[in-house]
Amino acid sequence: MDDILPNAALLERSRAYWSQRAEEYSALHAASRHEALRDALRALLCDLMPRVEERPLRALDAGCGSGFMSLILAELGCDVTAVDFSEDMLAEAARNVARAGASGIELVHADVQHLSFDEGSFDFAVSRNVLWVLPDAAAAYAGIFRALGPGGVLVNLDANYGRAFNAAAEAGEEPVHPTQSAAQLRERNAIAADLPVTRAQRPAWDAGVLLGLGAQEVRCIRDAERLLGIDDGDRFSAQASAGERAALFVVSAHK
Repeated sequence: MDDILPNAALLERSRAYWSQRAEEYSALHAASRHEALRDALRALLCDLMPRVEERPLRALDAGCGSGFMSLILAELGCDVTAVDFSEDMLAEAARNVARAGASGIELVHADVQHLSFDEGSFDFAVSRNVLWVLPDAAAAYAGIFRALGPGGVLVNLDANYGRAFNAAAEAGEEPVHPTQSAAQLRERNAIAADLPVTRAQRPAWDAGVLLGLGAQEVRCIRDAERLLGIDDGDRFSAQASAGERAALFVVSAHK
């Protein structure tokens, strides 16, 4: 029981950080330069999603943030349940859904580490840049995978950002970001420094967790930025001079 309070406190600290970023984060992901990325993600998800007969695909966006992936899933014809632990992020997602005139998206306030969906609730589950911020990423995987029905598919796009942030901090580098303040970046790094997942060898760790949950098949793309057509200039890194870049990966698992 000793780790419950520290994990709870860390989660609240992370929630506060992302809530404070909600408006800026939403604006960042709505930038026109992401149009090509949306197209690439739409093609990737279309290729990975299962096929069902005579009804829309039931999709879970686990950690939806401002709704970036939820809107893509809706464009692909899915009925979407979008979950996030930040009410401020969900408010931004609601605005973005309304602005896009999208339908079939339900927004739910919940912690992806403690999902209560019944088994078989979804055919498809997607998460993007979420598990790296969680005190218990394995619990998130377990809850998401449990909510899938037989033949369901989970797709996670993530990177070990925390490891890169830690490496930059250890090298004495000041964190930089195009839209965040120095204070926000210091808080981000302080949160990441305490996350167990930053010490994992990813995506090998992710694949092992999913196989342990009973996945029938797990596929992994290590450097997914090239697959998605992300130019070197747009690639996210903690700090170039720290010598460690957080490479985006894609892990997909079939139940």
